[in-house]
Amino acid sequence: MAKIRFGLIGSGYINRGYAAGLHIGQVPDGELVAIAGGRRAPALAAEFGAQAEPSVEALIARDDIDAVILGSPHTAHLPQTLMAAAAGKHVYTEKPMAISVNECDAMIEACRAAGVKLTVNKVLRFRIAPKAAKELIDDGVIGDVRMIQARGSWTEFFLKDVVGENGRIIIPAKLWAQDPAEGSQYLDWGAHANDIIRWYSGSECVLAFARYHTFGTPPPPDLTATVSYEMANGVLASVFMTYELPAPGINPADVTFIIGSKGMIDCDQYGKVSYTTGGEWRPYKEQPAFDFLKDYLDPNRLIGFSTQVQDFARAILDDREPAVTGWDGRQAVAMAIAADISAATGESVRLPLTGAQNAFGERTGA
Repeated sequence: MAKIRFGLIGSGYINRGYAAGLHIGQVPDGELVAIAGGRRAPALAAEFGAQAEPSVEALIARDDIDAVILGSPHTAHLPQTLMAAAAGKHVYTEKPMAISVNECDAMIEACRAAGVKLTVNKVLRFRIAPKAAKELIDDGVIGDVRMIQARGSWTEFFLKDVVGENGRIIIPAKLWAQDPAEGSQYLDWGAHANDIIRWYSGSECVLAFARYHTFGTPPPPDLTATVSYEMANGVLASVFMTYELPAPGINPADVTFIIGSKGMIDCDQYGKVSYTTGGEWRPYKEQPAFDFLKDYLDPNRLIGFSTQVQDFARAILDDREPAVTGWDGRQAVAMAIAADISAATGESVRLPLTGAQNAFGERTGA
């Protein structure tokens, strides 16, 4: 097999990025073949030289598709993974992996039984800045990790289209994400923060406490979240997420701060990484700038996604585990579901979750 032949399921904002990365050659061992799902599929296929299929079933049935990329709503990930695995297709799914831990487990088992690979988008692991912070941690520069603070802070949620100067829609409104059946806003964004906490701490979460609120006019009712985690190795982590900052917001908007026994790391997830071991802060590495609100197809943005797709393609060709496994996706969801339960009950939640808690997302749609 010379290259892994990809089919995209979903034709919105996120899959347009995957299509562009494949089209411009950022995935040397992959090629884009077909796209299905959503009213924009024909136009997206035409834009990037792929074939449009009338249905997800038709795309999965193609003999010239080796793997699928799921850029569909969260509730579609489980049924589409089961369908793809049954047809012998490898599965790359967007985050969050699913809306409950039970659904994640079903996806993992289906792919295992079918002998196909499964990975989940954890793009921050493949971006220059977060990777640089991980290098400093792994090299022991700041000693043992003790505390992690993650922040994602914006002035608004994507309840309306982002329109460019020429009137063209740059990013379509994420209206489907308002549906409680698709999970909380923290499940959506926290899937990234939770994975980074696991990755940087090298440990699993054992305790979560969260509060959610919307200070403005809902929906959704959970545009702001504060979450505290304790990891099995004693690392303490806090996450602050909000889409309700007053203008002009905070720059940088997406930051992780890591405190170790010998030093600290300040990581702008989309920009500069600095560290100190006493004395002055020192620059380490910097992500080339891009503005995804003006041009989300900037190659500097796409390369993070494309690098993970390339890793997945190589994992298939080399018959190895991808860098990000289904278990990684599951555990990020488990941390988010624990936060959801805590926010709903006002109580701290211990992990691993119980059987009933594992079904929380699918039972409540929250």
